[in-house]
Amino acid sequence: MPLKIIRPDHVEFMGEGFVLLTAPHAASSEADLHTGQIVEDAALVSRSCAVIGKISRDYVDLNRLRAAQTEFRKSIDTLLADNGIRVVLDVRGKKDSGVDVGTGLGETASEESTSLVKEWLSRDFTVKVNEGNRGIEPGSLITTYAKKSNDSSFAIEALQIGFGHEERAYKRDRVIQAIAELVALANRKLGFARTEEPEQK
Repeated sequence: MPLKIIRPDHVEFMGEGFVLLTAPHAASSEADLHTGQIVEDAALVSRSCAVIGKISRDYVDLNRLRAAQTEFRKSIDTLLADNGIRVVLDVRGKKDSGVDVGTGLGETASEESTSLVKEWLSRDFTVKVNEGNRGIEPGSLITTYAKKSNDSSFAIEALQIGFGHEERAYKRDRVIQAIAELVALANRKLGFARTEEPEQK
């Protein structure tokens, strides 16, 4: 089970594997209701690393460039450096139903990884990719942490996944399980092996 560390502006889970879950707006409005608990539960089920914001975006938006010096962002930097993180799944809320996957129009994740996420989530949800150019804001988590190698392949892929209010409120267990399963799939693809699969919630 990941070690839970409570910090002034966020909660951090020290887990295992190559995937980091984030929820920068967990303390915010109705649009992001339940995202923090969803990411916490998914991190516990998948035993992954996670960073969950505790400050309302009305005070400081942890997904923007001006938040770069916050403890929230510093914890992400440390986890990326110390744990060999290769995939960041940035979990958000949205008001309308369905799921949006944002990759900055392909700038933050490969087509293969984007297709995998879409196909996996489409088993239970209506999924759109890059609807309204999601995730291309300068300084956002996915644009900040996605990195390419010299050969233009991704060293770190970052995808923003926005779950609708209906999914977060009424299908929360399925959302948690889907995220945990995505973590397991990504870890397997990247060569991380654990002796047992994620626990069923």
